[in-house]
Amino acid sequence: MIASAEPPEALPLTERTRVLLPGLYAWMLTVGLPVMARGVRTGPRLTAAAALVALLLALSIVGQRLTVARVFGIYVFVLCSALTWALLGSDLSPAHLDRVRTALGTLGWVLYAFGWGRVRTLPEAGRELQIAPGAPLIPRSRLHARAVPIVAFAVCAALVCEGLAFRVDRPEHAVLAHGAAVACALLVLSVGSRIALAQGTRVELASPAQRLNAVALRGALLALLFGLGLVWAALR
Repeated sequence: MIASAEPPEALPLTERTRVLLPGLYAWMLTVGLPVMARGVRTGPRLTAAAALVALLLALSIVGQRLTVARVFGIYVFVLCSALTWALLGSDLSPAHLDRVRTALGTLGWVLYAFGWGRVRTLPEAGRELQIAPGAPLIPRSRLHARAVPIVAFAVCAALVCEGLAFRVDRPEHAVLAHGAAVACALLVLSVGSRIALAQGTRVELASPAQRLNAVALRGALLALLFGLGLVWAALR
């Protein structure tokens, strides 16, 4: 696998635009418009402005310092946006959100993430290739016939998880429900893709004792959380 290297020259304008436009789009819909409403305090507006500055600064130095640009464009930008949402408090409750604008803003964040994923370049033609350590990559092959139904089932299950979150009526619980639904949907998609890719390959299973030991800690944590939930439900 070829390791990525920082580009010696400025990044092309098309690549900058591919990251800048989704970032501005997501910022405007999910951060900018909420802080422009009447009655919003100074704190959320300052963090929203800091997020915008971090985005523009990252795109201005991405061609010379890719690592620093990633820090500003990903971590600082997302952190300032999250601080803005936290400082808005009740002004950002589900009862005050427009569903269409929220969906479009989510799409903007997804495109922004994919845009940063494209900001990678191969080493220069005259340099020696750097081989990253790790297991060798598996050559490409055709997917097994059972892979497509498995992926389709995983996608449907993920959509069901997202749909169940919309059945929560209490506004104070809706945000938690949507967060849990997104986490479950991502987990289902990840496991489904791994199972689909494993079809047609020979897998050597470990002994039952080794498999039980591998899930012992996670099972104990799940049992503890389940017990705490039962206690909390009984004391209500």
